[in-house]
Amino acid sequence: MVVCRQCRDVFNVIGGALNEQLDAPSVLQLVAETLTEQFNLYGCQFRLLSRDQRILESVAVHGVSQNFLDKGPVDAERSVVESLEGNTVMILDCTSDPRIQYPDAFASEGITSLLSVPLKTRGQVIGMMRLYSAEAREFHKDEIDFFEVVAVFCASAVIHAMFHQILAHITEAGRSSIELPEVLNSFVRIVSEDLRAKGCAIQLYDAKTSKLEPRAAYGLRRGFVERVPKLVTDATITAVLAGECTAILHPTHDDRVVLQSDVAREKVGSMLLVPLTSQSRPIGALTLFTHHPYRFSEDEKQLMLAIGDQCSLVICNAQMFAALKSRYNTMVDDFQLWFDHVHVHPRSGSKV
Repeated sequence: MVVCRQCRDVFNVIGGALNEQLDAPSVLQLVAETLTEQFNLYGCQFRLLSRDQRILESVAVHGVSQNFLDKGPVDAERSVVESLEGNTVMILDCTSDPRIQYPDAFASEGITSLLSVPLKTRGQVIGMMRLYSAEAREFHKDEIDFFEVVAVFCASAVIHAMFHQILAHITEAGRSSIELPEVLNSFVRIVSEDLRAKGCAIQLYDAKTSKLEPRAAYGLRRGFVERVPKLVTDATITAVLAGECTAILHPTHDDRVVLQSDVAREKVGSMLLVPLTSQSRPIGALTLFTHHPYRFSEDEKQLMLAIGDQCSLVICNAQMFAALKSRYNTMVDDFQLWFDHVHVHPRSGSKV
């Protein structure tokens, strides 16, 4: 059985890292080092799915050489795919198993066995934790159960860090530009990339028409973006504009979604509609689209509301800047007309 002291030491590291509010790579790095040392492993590596779900990107590693890390991109569709389906996979001989993408690299590194544990959170696999052994090693069930619990904590830490990271990046983007189109495009890119989501769209509220108008999007087809304000029912839009953060787990089977066929063609897993408000006044909505069905927790919704508030603040500043710039340009044009008029001789037409 797994020694209790080992379990305690690992969770002390995880708890300490979370209390210090370290970023996700730092938390995973500490866990990788601790697991390697406590369980006599050759090494440990954490890989997260890229935003397009095609590559497993290394974010933390301990114990393996740089040559092994440089073996090439790890294809999500070729490397131990069962882990990305949510299953823990044990491979006794990495040098001959067809599920290993680079068997020669494992042989050169001296890695014999592998335990691949999925990082799962709220029904979605976001990556994997890989435990390497130099000797042929069959991990016991109690060890596997323990590693799976560790993976759950690590996945939660990753998601939590992602949401908090967005706030910092949005604040930075708001400081780098005051032009509204540039600000909006930065926001949708940041949200999509930081959460490794399928895409994001921002619609601004037009008080004259009482409708949402698409203004920026990332990761989505243009034809789909134009239909985003019409995807859901009017009642759902009204609730969002009133300040309600609305999650739709299965948009192709939810009555709140009007254009279910469009959502299906875009291969959207879940949707989250976040209100953008200023002084209790609706200014728009931010819609997040995931690759796979994802249950947003109440804490995550609150974080997205905070992100929405930050976006709203920067958007309002950009809108005020645009209005002032427009008024300034109008004043300059009017002054130029007046100047030309008063400095032209009324009879000869020549300037004085």
